[in-house]
Amino acid sequence: MLKPVSLLFFSVVLFTQGHAQNRFFAQAVIDTLASEWFAGRGYIANGDRKAATYISEQFTKLGVKVFPNHTHFYSFSFPVNTFPGACSVKINGKLLVAGQDYIVKPGCRSIHKTFKIKPVPNSTSYPVQSKKTALLFDTSYKFDKTDYLNFHHFNLKISLQKKLTWSVSTEQDETPGLDILKTAFPVNANKIKVNIDAKMINHEAVNVLGYIEGSKVKDTFIVLTAHYDHLGKMGKALFPGANDNASGIAMMLDMATFFSKNPCKYSIAFIAFAGEEAGLIGSKAYTDNPWSEIPLSKMKFLVNLDLMGSGEKGMAVVNATIFPEYFNKLKLANETNHYLSGFKSRGKAANSDHYWFTERGVKGFFFYLMGDYNHYHDILDNRENLKLGPYYDKSFRLIRDFILLI
Repeated sequence: MLKPVSLLFFSVVLFTQGHAQNRFFAQAVIDTLASEWFAGRGYIANGDRKAATYISEQFTKLGVKVFPNHTHFYSFSFPVNTFPGACSVKINGKLLVAGQDYIVKPGCRSIHKTFKIKPVPNSTSYPVQSKKTALLFDTSYKFDKTDYLNFHHFNLKISLQKKLTWSVSTEQDETPGLDILKTAFPVNANKIKVNIDAKMINHEAVNVLGYIEGSKVKDTFIVLTAHYDHLGKMGKALFPGANDNASGIAMMLDMATFFSKNPCKYSIAFIAFAGEEAGLIGSKAYTDNPWSEIPLSKMKFLVNLDLMGSGEKGMAVVNATIFPEYFNKLKLANETNHYLSGFKSRGKAANSDHYWFTERGVKGFFFYLMGDYNHYHDILDNRENLKLGPYYDKSFRLIRDFILLI
């Protein structure tokens, strides 16, 4: 792995070669943020703060300004469950690979025990067993309230899954649990040894903010946002988050390179959010207490960028049906130059950082690209697998043109 200083220099060199090569600059940003140095941009090894510092440095190089008496950083904190130490699982003596064969439930607490494995029949009348038993649920099992009452006495719950998809929790569960890939679960398994260290912390995080002054209307803002945090690490298992959402940050920084040389009529504010994966916490913090220089009342429109690594199947637009006049402008920009194959028009959804702004009266869209890249919240969403193609260029130009039409 290159040292982070080398990666920073590499991305800057690519930028200075000319904006026509924006895809290569964006790829360098993704490769940097998805590297091991940033530890999945989570809560282990100072990963998200390293990423915030990197973004702030890029803002400075690209001419994204700070306001008087401010840095680029907007601070807040939140509780989060972390897995900084041991994380091992053995079934019938076979060691499973963390992240590849299993994941711990995001709210799992520390557990260091050996259990007998007991399959759970598809019935709500399952009797209470010994705490030395681990309950095994198949992917087809459907929980209801009675099940949770029956099973809360147990010390471990195992769920077999067709795909492993991890997340983040701001609290610990009463009963620890594991998701195990169905194909990795040994035949006739009857014993499991679990060694997991979990730790609840109060995490100090920062959003990264800046702006480029408008050419005519300086006190009104178009806001470009993207979250930079990801899932971090589960023991030694790394969740790099190349598409989710190093790609969104790359697109946002690329937009900054353009608008720093070609100022928009309105000022453009850039906000890179922390805490998105933990429940849209960074964007909620900002909307609860916005900077006086970028108040919600001065936001003309917000564009939130996430999952910018594909595009072969078009773009999804959350809030398209809520703000049809702006959606028509987006379609006009696309039809004029035939950038993407089309749009998935969506309504309101609380699925990314745009949500708290629109709840407070700010008009905005959440854009994410659709395509063949299907690694999501897993260890394979990495810089080796995510290689930007021509649809990145097309998507960049579409979003740029839309902003200029606002």
